[in-house]
Parts: sequence; structure tokens; C-alpha cells
Amino acid sequence: MRFKCWVLLLFSLLCVSCAYQTVPARSSNVDESERLSVAQAHLLLGQWSLAKSQLDRIKRSRQDASYWRLLSLYWLSVKQYDEALAVHETALQKYPDDDFLWNNYGVVLGEQKQWQASCEAFEFANKNSAFKRQSVQINLSRCALRQERVNLAEIYLQHAKEIADLPLIGLMTELNLVLIQGNIDNARLLFKNIQADKEIARGSVHFDEYNCLSWHLIAHETDLTLYSSASYFTCLNGSR
Repeated sequence: MRFKCWVLLLFSLLCVSCAYQTVPARSSNVDESERLSVAQAHLLLGQWSLAKSQLDRIKRSRQDASYWRLLSLYWLSVKQYDEALAVHETALQKYPDDDFLWNNYGVVLGEQKQWQASCEAFEFANKNSAFKRQSVQINLSRCALRQERVNLAEIYLQHAKEIADLPLIGLMTELNLVLIQGNIDNARLLFKNIQADKEIARGSVHFDEYNCLSWHLIAHETDLTLYSSASYFTCLNGSR
């Protein structure tokens, strides 16, 4: 299973501000704050090396929660999961109640197939957040599906839908859910929505899951007895 927190949606929640000041005594702080904003912009654009270059120039005395969020996100984005794990653990020692760090820590653990620890991290992120984050709710829904807690998965997914329209991974999570429930009519509608983002799916880390979901839906269309009732299959890890 691949828990993919939809980290691009969380960038806007990072507390990195550009404070342009003209007071000489604070110029170093302004430079560091601006550097973090530049690093964040590079991450948004997928310019990994440029982002890392900016982060490497942040003074130790200015390495606050925003810095650690961006640094941990960088290692996660470049798929260096051992380094990402180490950075997240260091960051959480400094900021143990940071829900952003806990959510992405859960993603890293999921990449290493530490499913139980991953779900615990998502639960901790949910508990420590002042408000519900959509990515956390989707990740918790996927955890519940893996644990065969279908009703709980539906509740978390409903929370995610109340926050905003579901992103691609949210739609695929919902398609997993309705196929498990045996709701084929809803499955067809969801698959059409996902097909609209087919190129995104094809070029993303969720392509295996997309293929798996497609296979199960087509299998039902050709054999109406195949999924006549609810089951506990899952495409969360891209397998059939």
C-alpha cells in the first residue's frame, strides 16, 4: 500500500512568511524568511536541487518548524526514504506536536511498508491538528480499508469530502471503498471521474492502483456474478 499524502495541498498551510523589512538590525532574519519562501516555491515546481540549495543555506539558529517541514518534504519528494525517515524523526523530536510532520512521517513509514506505525502517525496527526486536514482524512480512510474497517473508512472519507473536492488519490480511495461495498453503479461514476485525470494517474505513483481498480471494474462488467456482494479485496498496494 502506498500512502500518499497529497503534499502539494499542504504547502499552503506551511507557516513561512515573507517579511520585507528595511530595518538593518533584522536584515538577516528577513533573508532567512525569504530563503524559506524561495525553497517552498522550488518544491512546488518540482525543482528539487534548487530547493535543497536554499535549505542548505539556512542558518542553524533559524531552523524553525517551517524549515524542518520543508526539509522533510524535500527528502520525501525525492524518494530518499531512509533520509526522509531520519529527518522526520529529528524534526519530531524538536516539534512533537506538529501535525504536518506527523502526517508526512506516516507517508514515509507507509513507503517502508510499516503499516501499523504509519496509521498510528496519521492518527497522531489528526489528534494534534487544530482542524481537519483533507490529506490526513484520506490517509486515515486508506488505513481503515487496509484494516477491513469499511464503515470507519467511509466516515473518514466523508470528512475529506466535506473539506474540499477529492483529489485523485481521494477518488481512488473512494473507488476502492465502493467496490468493496459492492456498489457498482457508484463505482462506474467514480471511474469516469478518474478517467478524466487518466494522464495524471498514468504519470503518477498511483498508476498501479489505477490499473488494479480498472481491472476489477472491467472484470465485473464482463462477469456480473463476480462481485455480487461486498468483499475485502483491496487495490491500495496496486495488487489484484
